[in-house]
Amino acid sequence: MQPSLAGLHERLRSLENGDADGQEIESIKEQIRTQLPAVGTARSLPQKKTPSGRTNVLHMNYMHSQTDPSGETEIEHLRFFARTVKELGLRLEILTDEGCREELEQELSKESFKALDYTLVIAQKPVSKWAEDSVEYLQNGQVAVLSLFDDDLLELAMKAGRQERWQGKVSPETLAEVLRDDHLWILLGTRVNALKTSLEREYAAQVRGQQVGYIRAYIEGGNMITGEDAVGNPVILIGKDAIASTAYMYQIDDDDVRRILCEDFGLESIEQVICVEQPGKFHLDMGMLFIGKGVVIVNDSRKALKDAIEMAELAPCLTTERMAAKLQLQCSLEDDAAKDLQTAGLQVWREKLEDNVFYNFFNGEFVEGADGFSYYITNGGLQDQEERFEALMIQEWNVVKKVFFSPQDTAQRGLQERGGVGCRLKGARL
Repeated sequence: MQPSLAGLHERLRSLENGDADGQEIESIKEQIRTQLPAVGTARSLPQKKTPSGRTNVLHMNYMHSQTDPSGETEIEHLRFFARTVKELGLRLEILTDEGCREELEQELSKESFKALDYTLVIAQKPVSKWAEDSVEYLQNGQVAVLSLFDDDLLELAMKAGRQERWQGKVSPETLAEVLRDDHLWILLGTRVNALKTSLEREYAAQVRGQQVGYIRAYIEGGNMITGEDAVGNPVILIGKDAIASTAYMYQIDDDDVRRILCEDFGLESIEQVICVEQPGKFHLDMGMLFIGKGVVIVNDSRKALKDAIEMAELAPCLTTERMAAKLQLQCSLEDDAAKDLQTAGLQVWREKLEDNVFYNFFNGEFVEGADGFSYYITNGGLQDQEERFEALMIQEWNVVKKVFFSPQDTAQRGLQERGGVGCRLKGARL
């Protein structure tokens, strides 16, 4: 019986911590590299998340909330999505389980949703609400799901990457805390693997007769943004957590991971796979927005950092000092992300478009309405924040005709769970 990837890594760690010679260690590493599967996709590009993707189908998952017994957060998101889809003439596909079917059909049978174009897809088991992360809809109409890894190995791999990349950004003691208590600093993007939603997506696609492929790199959907450069060539932004984790798990280097992605998604050159530092967030789509044609908006927390430092000086305590340290790390990572994008030839504009659970306009979906115009769907915030962002999108950047904001209280409850509208929706095109 062939040893598992996790088993081989356990053996490798044992050898590296012992007196084994280099030849034995290299032999295990070579066995690990042979675990890399063959290409399991149709070598087709994922649906673009920029306006040029012309998304007209939105996929969402519906489940009973584990944290909100009233179910209000889930049902309000459903209503917002249904209203927006109906208004724009889109199609809504909802993955759910048998236990939610009746309440969904009852809600969507209301007069306000008459003529809504939607389909219910019934999974074998309850599904995660985060529809963005476990599947990619390819431009050839096929589906690619995330391969599953051993949870402990994946966590070890992602933390090893952060340990290497984030040296010197904070003190060694603080970095140890950042890695140990990631949920208090910058969350690890590993929950899709733990929730195993890709299995339900795979089952649902197979039931509908769709061909299913497998993404070999560990890429949660929110940490991969497909778009185009200034002259229209396809490019894919990949968070460095994903690159480093995959490289560690298969004992290959970053460029090897980029080659894997080129093979999976039919790209010609690894230069089209752009490795981007996490912008102080577990996923790229929580801290940057690819508006298309080679332009990316990256978050700018510098003023927030200045305010946090002043607060820590005025009222020194563990809380204020930790907030300043957290923002110091976030600002450094945002700057790194911007440099990565600029080095790759993309244009970067900096804007403060998120504030923890109060608002996040980076996280959303571009769609094309039945009228042929582009629109953007995102999380709501205070009215003045929404007006500022909409003015940027419509007047200054000339990207969309209108922005649709979810209800503010619904958005805040969703963001408290570390995910927004863009995490709950996955775009495709008929």
